[in-house]
Amino acid sequence: MTGWWRRTYGAHPLHLLSLLACFALAGYAALQASRGPLPLRMAVWFIGAVIAHDLVLFPLYALADRSLTRLLPHRRPVLGAGGVNYVRVPALLSGLLLLVFFPLILRRSEPAYGAASGLNEAPYLARWLLLSGAGFAVSAVLFAVRAGRSRRAGDEPARGEPEPAGRSRAVGSRSEPAVRYVPAGPRPRPERPERDRDG
Repeated sequence: MTGWWRRTYGAHPLHLLSLLACFALAGYAALQASRGPLPLRMAVWFIGAVIAHDLVLFPLYALADRSLTRLLPHRRPVLGAGGVNYVRVPALLSGLLLLVFFPLILRRSEPAYGAASGLNEAPYLARWLLLSGAGFAVSAVLFAVRAGRSRRAGDEPARGEPEPAGRSRAVGSRSEPAVRYVPAGPRPRPERPERDRDG
């Protein structure tokens, strides 16, 4: 049954159930928003946010991400292919917080916010900067740990590989020359003299 469903639908049945749950939740949220005092204004804001994201924000952060991947030296073994994620993830989280709370961070809704909650918007900018700095700091620590492990792994010779010729290692109080590695294999048989062949 599951194989037939995968061939017909293209994914696991839980995928369809999760999509239906998301649509139900979105429909419930839209229904509750339509009963509010300003449903038309919320609809205009939602449509404007979608258009602004697809036509303005998405090209901007896609360009920033591509510029970041070109600036970072991927050829270094410390960074690797995923080294850009140590900058990408905290920047994405900081941008997401700014996108969600920008009216409070930029203090654009202070009269309405103060009338509804009795608070002011002054702490939001400092908190956003603190959270953004903490995200970049944690990412930098994780990157430093990974870089240290990569360098130590690169300095140690692989297990079973001999040391390069010309180096010597100290044994007690004297130094012994390094031994060249000769691959094991069948030894060639010596040729017999001609008279032994004739005999």
